[in-house]
Amino acid sequence: MEIFSTITSPVFSELVIAIEHNEIGYLSSDAALFRTLRTMNRVRPFKLVFLAEIGEFDRHLGRLEESRWRLEGALSSATTKGLLDFLDSPPTIRTGRLPDLGWETRC
Repeated sequence: MEIFSTITSPVFSELVIAIEHNEIGYLSSDAALFRTLRTMNRVRPFKLVFLAEIGEFDRHLGRLEESRWRLEGALSSATTKGLLDFLDSPPTIRTGRLPDLGWETRC
């Protein structure tokens, strides 16, 4: 419930969801995520942003563009399924790079 108190803040207007390159494929089938976002949006409408994050190694493999393309496809599929019909405008897509920590950050 802590998140709900955060979104009632007057400065809250954009919700950014960071998703790693290898997790993008699961996005369009994650109905629980979209149910939660729908509930949050009822409390306080927001602009939804998906940030496709890639590691340094993936950046060298040219996966930044691939991540964006995959994210666009996943969100298109979610839109077709009606999972984003609660939004006032389509979500924004951004791409970025995870910090290179020198070791595997995923367990």
